[in-house]
Amino acid sequence: MTVSAARRLARFVVALELDDVPAAVVERAGLLALDTLGCCLAASRYDFGRAARATAERLGGKPESTVIGSAVRVAAANAVLANSTLAHGLDFDDTPPMSAILMASSLRSLRLSSSIVRGVSTYCLARPAARRRSWGCRHRDKAAW
Repeated sequence: MTVSAARRLARFVVALELDDVPAAVVERAGLLALDTLGCCLAASRYDFGRAARATAERLGGKPESTVIGSAVRVAAANAVLANSTLAHGLDFDDTPPMSAILMASSLRSLRLSSSIVRGVSTYCLARPAARRRSWGCRHRDKAAW
């Protein structure tokens, strides 16, 4: 039986330790997290940014996550929606050369929103990003874009 790409990726991510990831990859992942935060802060001042924040507030729910660029706390799922909109809104986010879609900013804002809920250090944000980037570099030629 052939093992799917998703299962191979899951096994790789579960087994990988941050110490196994090259320092340059960890550093790059941290810079990308900061880049996403900067995109969110810049976008929060535009009309669409204010609309995303207002929408997240109107959707209701337990105030557990922050909408970046404001003091507003909303439900985690609503923060992911607003923060992903902010992260991609100015279209400054990175897109891998062979990628057909823009997922990086949304994934980083999801990680940021969920870490706020759990009270996780922002240092931990680099680990999943470093894992994905390391795996992606090794398997780029095998992906069916």
